[in-house]
Amino acid sequence: MDKKAILWPVIISVVIHMTLLAVAGMIDLNDKIKPVNVLSVSIQEPAPAQPSPEKENPAPGNPSSGATKQQKDHTPDDAWREDTINLGSLDTKYIHYLTRVKNKILRIWKYPQTSFERNEEGNVVVRMSIDADGRLAAATLVSSSGSADLDNGALGVVQEAAPYEPLPEIYNLSRLHIIASFNYKIMD
Repeated sequence: MDKKAILWPVIISVVIHMTLLAVAGMIDLNDKIKPVNVLSVSIQEPAPAQPSPEKENPAPGNPSSGATKQQKDHTPDDAWREDTINLGSLDTKYIHYLTRVKNKILRIWKYPQTSFERNEEGNVVVRMSIDADGRLAAATLVSSSGSADLDNGALGVVQEAAPYEPLPEIYNLSRLHIIASFNYKIMD
């Protein structure tokens, strides 16, 4: 009888604790983070890697450039490295850099006046490529909103915000591609 008197409270305690752990695992701790409706992201397939200028064919008759190319091919530290990430990514490796890029864009981003007057709305997806030194290497339209003014507004703000901060050395990247979605919506 003494064993049953001890066994039942232990079983009940284990069941209650497992239930509490299961419920705690279902709680979303990110529910207090308010999403920004002005700028969102869209997941896109990364573009194929672009060859670096270092890997181009050497000029004919220039043996020194051929030797340099051969050395670089055997040294992994000199390789061209790039990565693609979404502007709204919560990847801890990139989050601080992406936050600074997003804030720089948001400070100057405006709704194009002609589109606002015509009540034009839409989503524009832009791919910006930032070199290790922070220079904007390219800004390309991935997905159009259907309005040239909105598309040009998104591309223009990405170009106007340049140059960006240099990529942190810990990234060990030659270029970072960032996919950003600009959501143009007129609020009533």
